[in-house]
Amino acid sequence: MLARLFVFVGSLIVLALMVALVGPYFIDWTSYRSDFEREASAVLGREVKVNGTATARILPFPSVTFSDVTVRDASGGLAMTADQFSMDAELAPFLSGNVLIFDMRIVRPKANINIDGDGRVDWVLRPQTPFNPRHITLEHVAISDGEVSIRAANGIRREITEVNTIVSARSLAGPWRADGSLRFNGHKATLSGSSGVADAEGLRLKVQVEPADLPVIADLEGLAASNGGVLSYKGQF
Repeated sequence: MLARLFVFVGSLIVLALMVALVGPYFIDWTSYRSDFEREASAVLGREVKVNGTATARILPFPSVTFSDVTVRDASGGLAMTADQFSMDAELAPFLSGNVLIFDMRIVRPKANINIDGDGRVDWVLRPQTPFNPRHITLEHVAISDGEVSIRAANGIRREITEVNTIVSARSLAGPWRADGSLRFNGHKATLSGSSGVADAEGLRLKVQVEPADLPVIADLEGLAASNGGVLSYKGQF
C-alpha cells in the first residue's frame, strides 16, 4: 500500500512538471496581454496597449515579452512607444502582495514630454490610481537606444537620443539609481544619478553629467518637487 502511495505521489509530481514545462508552448500567451495592459495602466495611470506579439514562460522564473507597446497621454495622444518590453520576476514576493522584477529590458523607447504655457509637465500630472508604488522593486532595468522629445508651448523643443542606461529602484517611490549615456541635442554625455524616497516635500536628487565634447562636469544635489505639475528645484549646482 505504501509503495502504491509513493508511485501515486511521484506520478503527480511528474505530471505537474510536464504541465509547467510543456504547457507554455501550447498556450496562446497573447490572450494574456490584457492582464499586462491592465496592471501597467494601473502603475502609470495611463492607457497601455500591446499592439504586437506576446510570449511568456513559467520556468525557471516568470518571464514575459511584448512587442510594439504604446502609452497614451491624458488627451489620447502618444506619450510613449517601445519596440519591445520584457521582464523577469521573482515568484515568492507575489505571495505577500509585492512585485520583484530582477531584470527588465526596454528596447527603443520613445517618450514625448509636453510642457504647457503655465509650465505644467504632462508626465508629472499622473492620474490618481489605487496602486501603491512602494510595492514594486526594480533590481535591473536596461534601457537601450531610447529617445525623449521635450516640447514647450512656446515652441522650444529639445531632443534626447541614444539613451542607454541601467536603472534600479528599491521601490517605484525610490530610492532610484541610474547610470548610462545619452545625446542631448546631438551632444553626447555620460550620466549618473541617485535619489531618495519621494515624500510630501518632493524627491531628493544627486546627478552628475559629463559632456564628451566639453571640459566640464556638471553636478547637482537638491530637492525636486512638483506643485500642480510645475517642476521646481532647490539645491546646489
